Amino acid sequence: MFKKNQILIVFCFLFLLNINNLTFAKNNSNTNEIKQQAIALYTTGNFNEAFKLLDNIPASEKNEEVFLLLANIAQENNDDNMAIQNLNKALDKNYSYYKAYYNLGCIFASKNSYLLASNNFELAIKYNKTFPSSYYNLACCQIKLKNFESAKKNLIKAIELNPQNKDYYYNLAYCYKQLHKEKQAQKILEVYNKMS
Repeated sequence: MFKKNQILIVFCFLFLLNINNLTFAKNNSNTNEIKQQAIALYTTGNFNEAFKLLDNIPASEKNEEVFLLLANIAQENNDDNMAIQNLNKALDKNYSYYKAYYNLGCIFASKNSYLLASNNFELAIKYNKTFPSSYYNLACCQIKLKNFESAKKNLIKAIELNPQNKDYYYNLAYCYKQLHKEKQAQKILEVYNKMS
């Protein structure tokens, strides 16, 4: 008798677990559909409509990507404070989400808070070492802070990852010039001029 009850309890538990998984899958599917619709609206400039869709997703179902989209919409509406709040919520969901650190870095750099921006770009690099824009933007902050040696290293890394971006070369030439390495600056400028 005891074994039958155990089997029945296990069966009921598995049945309830399956129902819960189906509900989660359905909710996750709905969230993904809403997110895709919001992305389509966002890319066509319908920021308010995209926001309304994303805002209707229950808080428990919002993931780091939803919060990133909400942050991007806030930035488009010139609301950096709301963007920062949403990026922090994205990081609460996933502390290693490099895109949130990158966007935070961009916001702080636009406010001339270069140390804070640098810290966020460094975290973006920590969690994604293959994203050249993080290295480039970190280098730009370091140039503003007159840390040309570090900026040079980050620009070289950005070029390794994306050798087609001519802005990287221009800034690297500038760093070499500030470091009184005229020959290297000239060589890099020649590469830049060939790309123009």
